[in-house]
Formats: sequence, C-alpha cells, structure tokens
Amino acid sequence: MILLSGLLVSRLGDSLNAFAIPWISYQLTGSAIVMGSLFATSVLPIVLFGSVVGVFVDRWDRRKLMLTADITRALLVGLIPILHLLNLLSLWHLYVISFILAVLSLLFDVATISSIPQMAGNDLTRANAGYQLVNQLADLAGPTLAGIIVAAIGGFHTLWLDVFSFTATFLAVFRLPSLGDTHLTDRKNILRNMAKDIVDGFKWLMNDRLNFSLSLQAMVGNFGASAVLAVFMYYLLSTLHLNSEQSGLNYTLIGVGGLIGSMVVIPLDKRFRRGILIPILLGIGAIGLIFAITSRFWLAPGIAFGIATVCNVAWNSLVASVRQETVPSDMLGRVLGFSRVFTRLAMPLGAFVGSFISSINPASVFVLAAVTKGLEVVIALVSPIRKL
Repeated sequence: MILLSGLLVSRLGDSLNAFAIPWISYQLTGSAIVMGSLFATSVLPIVLFGSVVGVFVDRWDRRKLMLTADITRALLVGLIPILHLLNLLSLWHLYVISFILAVLSLLFDVATISSIPQMAGNDLTRANAGYQLVNQLADLAGPTLAGIIVAAIGGFHTLWLDVFSFTATFLAVFRLPSLGDTHLTDRKNILRNMAKDIVDGFKWLMNDRLNFSLSLQAMVGNFGASAVLAVFMYYLLSTLHLNSEQSGLNYTLIGVGGLIGSMVVIPLDKRFRRGILIPILLGIGAIGLIFAITSRFWLAPGIAFGIATVCNVAWNSLVASVRQETVPSDMLGRVLGFSRVFTRLAMPLGAFVGSFISSINPASVFVLAAVTKGLEVVIALVSPIRKL
C-alpha cells in the first residue's frame, strides 16, 4: 500500500512533466513540429532499448535499479529549470533529457512489474489491479492538475514539483527488501553476455505459445486503440462538432473506464476462469466500440471507448498476473521488455492507418478498432489462452 501511494504521487508528478516539457518547447520555438518530435523522442527509446532494459532487470537487484532510476530522473528533470535560470537552456537539452527520461521510466516500470510477485505473493491479480488503478488515477487527474499548475506558476517552476514527487517513490522503494540481486561475478559479465541474454529472452517468448499469444493480442489491440486515439479529438470536433467542454467530458469517460476496469477485475478473476473471462472482456470491448458507430449521441464516443478501456485495463491486470505466474523470474524482465517493444511498434502504425481512414470516413476508425478487438477474441479462442 505504501508503494502504491508513492507510485501515485510520482505518476502525478510525471503528468506535470509530460505537460510542462511540451509547453516549454513551445515557449522556446513556437513550433508544433518540435512538440510532436519531442513526443516521438519519448517513445523511441522503448523500441530501441526495451530488450536491453529487460536484461538489466533480470540480472540486477530490481530494488537498486528502481532507486537509481528514481534519483537520476529527479536530477534530469531538475536540470531543465536550472539551465533556464542560468540562461543556458537550448532545445537540444530537451531532446536529450526526454530521451534519457524515457529509458529510465521504462527501466523503473519493468523493474516494478517484475518485482510484484516477490512483493505480493500469491495475490497477483489484486496487486496488478492496484498498479493499474494508480496509473489510471494519474491519467485521469494528472492532465487537469498539470494544466492548472502550469497556468498558475509556469512550466519551469512546475518541474520542481515533479522533482519532489520522486521522493515519494524513493522512500517507498527504499523500505523494500532486496529484489532479485545477483552475484558480483554475474554483474561483471552482463555486458559481455548481453547479446546472448537478449536472444535467449526473445527465443523464450517466441517458443512459449501462451505468452506469445498474449503479446500478439497486445500488438493487435494497441494497433486498433492507437488508430482511434490518434483521431479521437478530430472526430469529436469535425464530425460531431462538439465544443471543448463536451470533448473534455468524452475524454473523462475514457479515464473513468480505466478506473472501473482496475476495480472490477479482482471479483471477476475470482468468479470466472481466465480462459473464459479474457475473450468475454475483449468481446464486450468490441461491442462497446460499435456503439460509437451506431449512435450520434454526443457522449457516444466517450462511452464507447470508455467501455473498451474497462475491458483493456482488466485485461492488462489479468495478463500481468499470467506472465508473473508462467515466466521464470530470471526471464521476466526480458519478456516484459520485448512485449513493450512489440506494443510500441504497433502504435505509430495504428495512428497512421487511423489518420488515413479518418480522412475518408471518420466514423470508420471505430470499425477498425472493433475488428481488432474481434481478432483478439479469435486469438484467445484458438491459442493456449483458452486453457487458462
């Protein structure tokens, strides 16, 4: 509970950072292209280093990795207002810092998820649902909070709040016991054996039909979700002609769906076999997306994607538990790292396809998302997932 509270404070701080850095870049350049490229800079490290991060998580004490990532992120975020105060801040600083922050955040997240079995024991679904709940609360409240604070004290001062937010996770993680430490001789050989470790992790994932099927589901699902999210605001404004308040309420429903998903998964997991529950959740998500196509009610997109998000977050919690139960502890970091790589590769492609389809018929992007949900159901029914 202490760790989850610390994570919530830190995640809210991350929301301030995610809002403030693009705001600062716009103040420096006035360029929308720069803002977009900064976002790409924050995603690219996940694709490039997901597998490498997995090796370190499997070979090092995960508690020490989380502490190191936490301290380094705080120093990097604090460097931006310091450089500004000294009149030394340049655009390239933002690119470099955003890139390194993304790598460290990936390291912290993979280490945290990989450590849950040691911290939670057999109650994995509850622990994973709590982790999802923290993320959903931050996603729901963070952007609004960030907008208010940036408007009140400016982007540079807002970053100091993010720096202090890392204290919450540092203190929570500091109280944890050692998590998966290895012998010093093993550490010395990590760099030498890294390529072999990466290949071993990739082969393990490819050869394990259950975990490969779960990764394939994640790729397909994120492709469809990215297609919708990339043009969601465009659909609200150009097709439904909503104002900013109405558009904001649609986005809020997506966040509410995530909260509900993180809460309902625990009782559902106790009542139903996962091999039945997973395809049912995905099927409900597909039906929810279809509602956006058949209704012109101004809240229909938010309701539709909110229902899909309920199912997605519940699925995430279940799948995290399955991976933690089935993947060997010394492989878990690499499997999660590769899964992140696959997921992120699908997202820009989904966004591109969604943008193209939306230019022809904006509503049809929901059809694409519903079809991908249907494909996820098929994967669940024809793969070892059905035996869970």
